Amino acid sequence: MDGDMADDDGTHWAPQHRSKQYRPSQLAKLHPVERSKYLFYDKPTKTMAMAKGAALKRVRVEVRRRNAEIDDMRRRQVERQQLEKHNELIGQLKAAEARNRIRLLRIRYNNIRNTEVEEMVAYQPTSIKAVRLQALVPQKEPYQLPTQDPMLKNDRQRIEELIDDDDMATTKRDLTCI
Repeated sequence: MDGDMADDDGTHWAPQHRSKQYRPSQLAKLHPVERSKYLFYDKPTKTMAMAKGAALKRVRVEVRRRNAEIDDMRRRQVERQQLEKHNELIGQLKAAEARNRIRLLRIRYNNIRNTEVEEMVAYQPTSIKAVRLQALVPQKEPYQLPTQDPMLKNDRQRIEELIDDDDMATTKRDLTCI
């Protein structure tokens, strides 16, 4: 750089304007606005440079502290969201387990009831009394798991493909060109 455009260390540019030079006594008599305009182009004193450096250091520390707080808040918010999702999932699993227990209890109750009705019918002394009891106390059909899949293999593959498609690439259509 040019010598007239840089400080001694070559890092700070300062314009060279001084058409008029003031002595310190004349500078003290100037109006504060004129004095600040004149001193604006002066090289800062050592105390001013140190104060400026200290202020910049405090600002950097404050910015780092605020960024750390923001990062910590974001991290806590993400953890809270994950905890809420986890708790919701646990709640759904517990509800599903409870539904399954209730379903199994109903199945067990119906099966026990059916066997008791069958035993009561079997131990009747006459067949007429057995038929009459069977007509009065109807049996519920026992629950049986489905033995075969009602869907075709191709249909099942298509449904699984649609369920697994998170990007909706197979179903999302652009209808604006029609």
